[in-house]
Amino acid sequence: MLEAGESLWIEVFGDVTISDDKQIEVKYYADSLTDGHHNFWNTINNWLKPEFNHNQYSSLVLLTTQAFGEDSKLKNWGGLIVEERLAVMEEILGESEVRFAKAGKSTVPKALELQRKVLATELRSELLVVLSKMQIITGEPSLMDRIANYKKKYLRPLMDHRCDEFMNDMFGFMTSPILMTNGWQIKSEEFTSKLRDLTSRHMVGTLKFPTVDCEILEHKASQLDVENRLFAEKLKEIGAESEISEATVELLHAHHYLTELIKDCTVSPSDVKSYTQDQYKLHVNSWRGQLLSCPPGISVVDLHNRSQAFYFNRRGSSVDKFCGFDHTPIEFRNGIYHMLADEKPGTRPQEFHWRMWK
Repeated sequence: MLEAGESLWIEVFGDVTISDDKQIEVKYYADSLTDGHHNFWNTINNWLKPEFNHNQYSSLVLLTTQAFGEDSKLKNWGGLIVEERLAVMEEILGESEVRFAKAGKSTVPKALELQRKVLATELRSELLVVLSKMQIITGEPSLMDRIANYKKKYLRPLMDHRCDEFMNDMFGFMTSPILMTNGWQIKSEEFTSKLRDLTSRHMVGTLKFPTVDCEILEHKASQLDVENRLFAEKLKEIGAESEISEATVELLHAHHYLTELIKDCTVSPSDVKSYTQDQYKLHVNSWRGQLLSCPPGISVVDLHNRSQAFYFNRRGSSVDKFCGFDHTPIEFRNGIYHMLADEKPGTRPQEFHWRMWK
């Protein structure tokens, strides 16, 4: 875990850096980590390059899915001192040179070229520093196994069917274009804030509304034919045809939220019924009050203007909290309005209207 003030840097091809602490080369291989394996030698070669400042790290880690080869001289790496690590590498190079000489070929294998490069005399002092800080972590689980283990270890407070959403949201945060185009640095404070937000959003007994993809709902709304729906007719009768599209989006918001909340067992159908009834009563009382304010003989144009003003004022009014949620989206409450406006006449004592006439 990141400590306060630390940053995580992710390289496009899998390397991970924890500022002023560790540089981790993450490698996925199906075969064994043998003495001459490219993974081992190329990792050290990368750390010896002039453009890589290994002095800023206290640890250099090769983390791989591989297990050590059965006869590998590297398997005791963690228990060797620097001079012993160097001796093992020189022994491996010596064996490679013997095999190359016996083969009688003129072209030097790439693996041998790499070993010679790493153990070159001019790099010896730098190599000793790198070897003193180098750790090899083998047998690490694959990405899918790691995700499964993470869910089991850390996501128990979350609802089971929300675990994948949590992981997708977290991966989305970590691979967001803003981060990637600015060096792919994730600060501890940013990560902690995101972790808290996602946990509170997806955990059992959450007090946050589920997330919604507004673009998907807007696209879906644009594909729907709602011209003959009651909620749309009631907007047309007050001259607010241009608001039908936005009203449709709000209606879809309400349906999405209610589906997710009931599925999560966060709320019950009776909770929804009670909130809807309260919103209906508030609306009808406000509507009746506005009707009384309309003077006799008012023109049709003024009635339409008053009706539209009533519509916008109601949609922009403060939102009553739904159950115990810390924030109730205005789209949800407004969607409830449109659901009420869409009800079949006779469903309630007083039909839901926006118009300033009976």
